[in-house]
Amino acid sequence: MKRTLFYETQKRRLVGIICFVVGYGNFIYGGFISNSTMYFGLQSSTAIVEGYDANLNDDFSYNVGLRKIALFPYQNRNDFYKGDENELSDNAILGAVNNWEYLLNFSSSRNQGVEFIDQDYWIKWSNNWFVTKVKYTNKESRDLEFFDFDARFRLNLNKVNLTVGGAIRLHPTYGHPAIENYTGYWWDLAYEYGYIDFMIPLHDLNENGTIDDYYVWIETNPETEEGFWIYYYEGINYYWENPDGEYVAGSDDEFYQYHYPHIEYMYNEDNKIEKWQGELAIVIGIDVLLGNEKYYSHIWLNAFPETVGLTDKAYTGNDMQYDLGALIGAKLSSHIGVFLEGSCLNYYGRNEYRLEAGVNYKF
Repeated sequence: MKRTLFYETQKRRLVGIICFVVGYGNFIYGGFISNSTMYFGLQSSTAIVEGYDANLNDDFSYNVGLRKIALFPYQNRNDFYKGDENELSDNAILGAVNNWEYLLNFSSSRNQGVEFIDQDYWIKWSNNWFVTKVKYTNKESRDLEFFDFDARFRLNLNKVNLTVGGAIRLHPTYGHPAIENYTGYWWDLAYEYGYIDFMIPLHDLNENGTIDDYYVWIETNPETEEGFWIYYYEGINYYWENPDGEYVAGSDDEFYQYHYPHIEYMYNEDNKIEKWQGELAIVIGIDVLLGNEKYYSHIWLNAFPETVGLTDKAYTGNDMQYDLGALIGAKLSSHIGVFLEGSCLNYYGRNEYRLEAGVNYKF
């Protein structure tokens, strides 16, 4: 099993590299790649562990890609790219200049023993009245994959740009977990994944390990030894063991709360619908860029207020899908500068955010 997973991982890496090389070869002889940068970066470090029994392989990450992205006035140009650059402004629908911009990035990583591949490919073109973008993202680190073709009309109001249009969005089946169609009892599903429960007394008064019922004398007066008999049933409880025969829970409630969610996850993964789904969405955007020598502010929002499913399992979540970003910085004096950067994304019920803030003092 481990060997199969290893080969599958290597195959995905090879496919990603081949796609990148072929794509690069198609553009190498045209002006399309003028002023673009091809990069390769490799990082490795010791995994963070606690105690002396941990046995984790070193963390690593390598990135290969091709980029052509114009810089906004508030950005500084890098002399070298490693592939782990994550400029928030790259998520804005409008770039610093019109014409072609693109990013083709393939990343393979291991973090705390978990290996994953992240891929991000997008190409966009714009002029003063129109903008279009084609994007494919596959983040195994976030369990998020989608293809998006976005075309919008643009209203340029100098520092403020309004965009409206439509998007065709394709993705694996999200929002329809297989567990919703499971009709058996939850403990039967646990049995299918190798868990075993054992019937034991809930209150073992006679401490014999057997579920008994009997009469118990209740003494009400120690001096006269008066009292009465009651019928007592010890009741049923269950304790649970995992497939390796290890104790994991002392009751059904404990097992259901702490272990059954993982069983649901495994069932959903094992019965995932492989067919891709699609929606047609209305998309509205706003992009605001302000600034001078001492201040800059770049804020954008892309929202998908209404979608129409094109397939039977299209995403039907009630939450609005959007991505929001903001970059704000100011020089308060000749010595002090402050900045605030943040982004928030909500796609297909998967949330991701990033927030950075800081103060610089120049002596």
